[in-house]
Amino acid sequence: MKGGDDVARIKDVDVLNGKLFPSIIRFGVPLLLVSLIQNLFNAVDIMVLGQMADNNAVAAVGATSTIVGLVVNISLGISMGAKIVIARLIGEGVREKTQQTVFTTIVTAVILGVLTMFAGIILAPLFLSFTNCPMEIYDDAALYLRLYFAAAPAIMLYNFGANLVRVAGDSQRPLYYMIASGLLNVVLNYVLCLIMPQKVAAVAIATAASQILGAVLVVCRILVMDNDCRLRVRGSKWNWRSFYKIMANGLPIGLSSSLYSIANLQIQTSLNSFGADAIAGNAAAVNIEGITGSIANVPWSSTASVFVGQNVGANNKKRVKHSILLCGAIASVLSLIISAVAIFFSPTLLSLFVDSDAAVRYGQIRMLYIVIPYVVAAINGLIGNTIQAFGYSIFTTVNSIFTVFVFRMIWMNYVYPLCPTFHVLMQCFLVSWILTAVINYIFFFYLYYGKFKKNKIKKMG
Repeated sequence: MKGGDDVARIKDVDVLNGKLFPSIIRFGVPLLLVSLIQNLFNAVDIMVLGQMADNNAVAAVGATSTIVGLVVNISLGISMGAKIVIARLIGEGVREKTQQTVFTTIVTAVILGVLTMFAGIILAPLFLSFTNCPMEIYDDAALYLRLYFAAAPAIMLYNFGANLVRVAGDSQRPLYYMIASGLLNVVLNYVLCLIMPQKVAAVAIATAASQILGAVLVVCRILVMDNDCRLRVRGSKWNWRSFYKIMANGLPIGLSSSLYSIANLQIQTSLNSFGADAIAGNAAAVNIEGITGSIANVPWSSTASVFVGQNVGANNKKRVKHSILLCGAIASVLSLIISAVAIFFSPTLLSLFVDSDAAVRYGQIRMLYIVIPYVVAAINGLIGNTIQAFGYSIFTTVNSIFTVFVFRMIWMNYVYPLCPTFHVLMQCFLVSWILTAVINYIFFFYLYYGKFKKNKIKKMG
């Protein structure tokens, strides 16, 4: 390979050929480590605040989680659209269109990042007012949000660029970049919290700096890759057709993901009414759930999207089927194991983030309804990504509109008021997951047997 790989040569995974199971493991394990490390490093923010500040500081960061999730989910969704399009173009063997789409992808990332940065900094107080953020943590929460949004261009560049590297078959380098940026985050967390009186600002600055480092490393890589996913600045032009295809596939995914965060704004509002202990305990449980998802959900859903996307483009039906089955089996087994471990050690794990018994109890209630049945979310993520890889992202959006956005609104307005307890609040997530999964399954079987098996799946090229 070219591009400065003199010392360590990393061989890209051949998605279209060779033994499937070893290829899925070689591709998926680095994604697992990337996702796990990212969630562990994100958890460091809460852990450092829990050790060096108080529950109000933890609650301030926790109160922003739904808003931050909204930005991240939209970014990841649109970048997934680029990954789907490029994976299919690689499978179809249309090199010029692939390179054209790569350039358009990066320009799109920059534009979206800058727009998000300005909108987030200006509208941060408005976002917090929507969730009735408690006044005792309001100023810290607004500060954290503004500093986080300042790094939005870097977040967009990293997400889009890392997907370009992965879709080319290299899932290892994004792991190295995540380790480097994560280590910077940890070091800066402790150093800045020691020297700065404002602890929330310290962890926000550390997070922003780590995002910037990750973006720089990814951009440096895509400029020197020796495959069709390389970013060629000279002679490249923005292409409206490529942009349309990216957005046609990515916007539905981004909207679908953002619907979770939008629907959760009302849940966050009710959660805030339980006080700082509930917010802190919920934030701690969310971090544990993130680690669970990083092992059992995210890597195998992402792996399936690349393997299915390229092999659909190459019309390799057998390889598509086996990719789905293998990724599904791995996700199911890992979700059952990690959920059992997380629940068994829940008091100890939650105590790493919060220092009050009340906060731990709130965290355990959330884990009861979300971590124990996590296999539902893992398989749902896999099926949703497969539907998107087939080129029908719009369906997952329509499904989410009804089973997430509308359903959670109905639950919060008609079911929760009948019994306004923390248990009923958390049950909303589980019931919504089950509904989404059932409908995704139905449409997946329709697509697989009604279109893919009959060669009716639309092409990208």
